[in-house]
Amino acid sequence: MGLDGDGHPALPGIQPADVEELLTHGATVVVLSQGMRLQMEVDPRTLALLAERGVEVHVAETNEAVRLYNELAATHPVGGLFHSTC
Repeated sequence: MGLDGDGHPALPGIQPADVEELLTHGATVVVLSQGMRLQMEVDPRTLALLAERGVEVHVAETNEAVRLYNELAATHPVGGLFHSTC
């Protein structure tokens, strides 16, 4: 496993299993954060799973992801995964 730009172990990104709990709890919209410097990847299979389930997905830098989540939470069953570093 390689290292990311901050010297942390590079992860395979947000995987389909990572979003399953959000879907189980009824999220119809999902917000995925890529970190403060957009270092966290989203596995294409994760996006495919969300599309197959008819879930609206937003992928953004952490600050934007938090803003989007808060905005969407007022009107939608929304779930989110937030990467707070890199």
